[in-house]
Amino acid sequence: MLGPFRTATRVAALVVVLSAVSSLAVRSAAAQQTIINVPSVDQTPKGRWFFLHESQVRAWDLNAGAGRESFWLTTNFLTYGLTKHVELALTTYNIGTPSKANSSIGLGWKTAFGIPGLARRHPRWEPKIGFGQMVPVSIRRTRMLDSAGIPDRIGLWSYAQASVRIPGPQTRLMVGVSNGARNLFKQPTTHAIASWEQPLKVLPGALGRSLEHVNFLGEWWSGSHDFADFVPGLNYHHNDLVVIVGYKIPNARQGAGHGLIFEIGTTF
Repeated sequence: MLGPFRTATRVAALVVVLSAVSSLAVRSAAAQQTIINVPSVDQTPKGRWFFLHESQVRAWDLNAGAGRESFWLTTNFLTYGLTKHVELALTTYNIGTPSKANSSIGLGWKTAFGIPGLARRHPRWEPKIGFGQMVPVSIRRTRMLDSAGIPDRIGLWSYAQASVRIPGPQTRLMVGVSNGARNLFKQPTTHAIASWEQPLKVLPGALGRSLEHVNFLGEWWSGSHDFADFVPGLNYHHNDLVVIVGYKIPNARQGAGHGLIFEIGTTF
């Protein structure tokens, strides 16, 4: 049972060392800890906190059937910048109505930093890599069961990602891989993650100037687990405030989770 946590400790120590080695090659960036739910390669500034509230809502019912009713679910992120490249995180997942068996609270960490060598030679491309882990703990009495019928009270979610920003249009692209437990994703899963962020300030003339702090963005989780969806949206990010709106489109095999997403967050 302790094997995954010993491994997590070793990985955490390794990436902290890599973060320190790479610190000379990284440019500072405005912090936005998630794209929508996919982790971002931005970091909470050292010594500061970031809080973000997310509501997923569908006020209309789909065709009759379990899981196709209207819903309101919330996720809340709280992070603290431990160092320039390492942040700690506390997150509540899937709290709302109707209640979900994979409601949980998680503790974890994330790091992201410029790729040593490449970041110095190609600063306009902002090449970065990132890693993180969360330990979700179920908060429902009715918990997810493993294949032996034993409740999955504690799980582990790990992810790794790589990101670049395309000069000119300033589009930031991210791809990665994620592995998570049943008590968060409703099934053990290893899957791809991906995202894009497109600043609208690159649009010509007055239109670009009026949208200086607005980005067109999107994220995708592959697979058929509870997070498996595509979400396009817009964010407004200025100084310490971020506001995000999006629309959740589940992968084909799910078909029941369409809904609006609204997020508001601040660094303090």
